[in-house]
Amino acid sequence: MDQLTTTPMSRTSPQIVSLRRWAVVSLVANMVIVWTGALVRLTKSGLGCASWPQCQPGSYVPLPENGMHGLIEFGNRLLTFALAAIAIGTYVAARRAYRAGAMPRRLLTLAFCVGLGIIAQAVIGGVSVLVQLNPWVVGLHMAASVGLIWICVEMVHLTFGLSRMAVPRRLHLLTIVVFWLGVAIIALGVVVTGAGPHAGDGAAQRNGLAPDLTAKLHAWAVWAIVAATVLGLIWAWALPRVRRLWLGLLAIILLQGLIGYVQYFTHLPTGMVLAHMVGTTLFAAALGHLFFLTKGRDASV
Repeated sequence: MDQLTTTPMSRTSPQIVSLRRWAVVSLVANMVIVWTGALVRLTKSGLGCASWPQCQPGSYVPLPENGMHGLIEFGNRLLTFALAAIAIGTYVAARRAYRAGAMPRRLLTLAFCVGLGIIAQAVIGGVSVLVQLNPWVVGLHMAASVGLIWICVEMVHLTFGLSRMAVPRRLHLLTIVVFWLGVAIIALGVVVTGAGPHAGDGAAQRNGLAPDLTAKLHAWAVWAIVAATVLGLIWAWALPRVRRLWLGLLAIILLQGLIGYVQYFTHLPTGMVLAHMVGTTLFAAALGHLFFLTKGRDASV
């Protein structure tokens, strides 16, 4: 990572404070759109707009006959424009800070990648409608969102000047294992969703996999990450700042696990499924927070 040339005063300047706000808003917005996307799916509004980029053939806005489903899907589409505006604002603020020597070039690159990611999200969303909510294409939607959340987490780190903390090698290796196990858990969650009943529209196809089997595989992976996170917490106990990272991650995992089991045994009520999606974004952010904020003691800055 390139070194910053900021002074303590420059980091508290209005320009830097504004940049930090843009970065935080970008992170929150990319989490919120996952929640609204889940709401679209849970209300069976995925084909409320049956075309793309138009909502309906010949109309960019929902028609009265589309009812509430059309409004919900159209509202979710409008959020993409809000995300695009936030991405542009973040990039402009990052460029100004970089030119002033207050931020590294990496921040500028990350801000640009967020913009590209939002464009990709719009395209994936359009394709998912055109292929009648194919669960694998819809899954790409979620994968892209998680990737954007991780990019935004690193942007927040850079804007707040959070330096990576050196940890013992075994703890760093465990951090890598936990991160990729978390990636696998999120991917399995996408597969479970594609096998389950909440397709986004009554006519949408499912992936054909057994819901019970995929849910069990997902649960087993969660138990594995719980064990690994508890071990990480034990190894990090003597390092207060690092310990808090592991403790926060463990708390979110346990909460997610509880919600997951409740939704499974209560036959997937929409409120619990939505809560689980909110938890997924928190889990992704906490996972990235731990991963990007620690390094091995023998690693370069």
